[in-house]
Amino acid sequence: MRTLRIAQEHVRISDPHITSDNAERLSILGNVVDPLMRVREDGTFQPALASSWTLSEDATQWTFRIRDDVTFHNGKKLLPEDVVFSLTRMRDEDLPGELGTRGVIRGYLAESVIDTDSEGNVRLRTPEPMADLLDLLSEIPILSASSVESLPQALIGTGRFRIESMDDALVVLSSDDLRIEWIADPDPSSRLGRVQSSDVDAATKIAVADANTEDVRIVRSSTSVCATFMFNLQSAKMQDLHLRKAINMAVDVDTLIKDVMNGAADPLAGPLTSRHLGYDRSVMAWPYDPAAARKELQQCAVQPDEVLIDIPAVLPDEAPALAERIVEYLAAIGLSARIRMDSDRPGYATRIRDGHIGDMACFDSSPASTYRIYREKFHSGFAGPWWMGYCDTEFDALVDRGRGTPNLSARKTLYRSAYTRLSKNAPWLFLYNPVRLTALGPVLDEWDPGTGGLMLF
Repeated sequence: MRTLRIAQEHVRISDPHITSDNAERLSILGNVVDPLMRVREDGTFQPALASSWTLSEDATQWTFRIRDDVTFHNGKKLLPEDVVFSLTRMRDEDLPGELGTRGVIRGYLAESVIDTDSEGNVRLRTPEPMADLLDLLSEIPILSASSVESLPQALIGTGRFRIESMDDALVVLSSDDLRIEWIADPDPSSRLGRVQSSDVDAATKIAVADANTEDVRIVRSSTSVCATFMFNLQSAKMQDLHLRKAINMAVDVDTLIKDVMNGAADPLAGPLTSRHLGYDRSVMAWPYDPAAARKELQQCAVQPDEVLIDIPAVLPDEAPALAERIVEYLAAIGLSARIRMDSDRPGYATRIRDGHIGDMACFDSSPASTYRIYREKFHSGFAGPWWMGYCDTEFDALVDRGRGTPNLSARKTLYRSAYTRLSKNAPWLFLYNPVRLTALGPVLDEWDPGTGGLMLF
């Protein structure tokens, strides 16, 4: 049997139903467990455990036909009841989250009716239109009740690979023809060196400083991550559009990408990347224009005395470097800024979620769902977990129309209009969309990572 060795930052997987966007965790899980459907690179969906699905005209009822030829690794046949169990468990208020994500799925499915019909199909009825529901369902692993009882000691899925063994240092997966050893190595330079010395066949999350290494193949994968600074629009100071414009035009994003990210990122014009439904490449990023920034600053209703910038010490790891450079850029237009750093990353996420921040806070938003970004961060009617006080009734109306529009093309048009409004109103300091760097050895010379840089085999 052929063996692949992959070095990555960590190999912790925990409960598959804990909401997380950590690529290391999702890479391992994606080989072991299956969702109802998977997202393609172009944003459409392909069947996985559901062979087909339909949506009612009012966008409130989904019906899923479940495959009858699938078994779990323990030999148990996949049943529609397993799907109902998994979706119901994902909305359990007692299920924990990662880095402030507790209750995210519950916020969408709490009042939904999830059951089966007389033909054995799974039905999901939402109290409000939700045409984007597949964005969430494509990320929910389907497990059986009996398999959940064995967590965390054992994980039983339906994927190509079974878990042979696992601990904090090594996870071993096996299929009929391939064995994969996932090795924990927290040092990105060490991970790269192990590919260079042929100790491993792949290394994920290579440091941006090594982006241009030429002795091994480095694959750049597009991601849905947006590195930004969220403005606290619940304070009178940041409600002033002139101030928000001034900050966006004061920062030289292209130079930050070059100096801080070693070129391994693309500038943002709004809170969406090229992988998001509603992204519009014709919308231009804010220009670096210190003179125009100073003019905007002079038009503020009340001249700000200081801007307080909150950052985490890690995740994104470049947050301290970004904040220091931003302080310099703001000083150049006559705006004083002060940095407050938090070394407790989970606590920082919780504090940001609860709105306990200064004037702006570093944040790496990553949902691949446009609707999730709009609803959780900007829609004033929902005032979701990461909402910082942005209020725009026209934006809200566009999102509401979109979530009630089953037609993908029509929904995309509505979300593009919403994206344009967000870019124009600058509720965040838009920085960049980082790429994910993976080093691959000769064994994987003709293979590339999947969507978002996930290592799916």
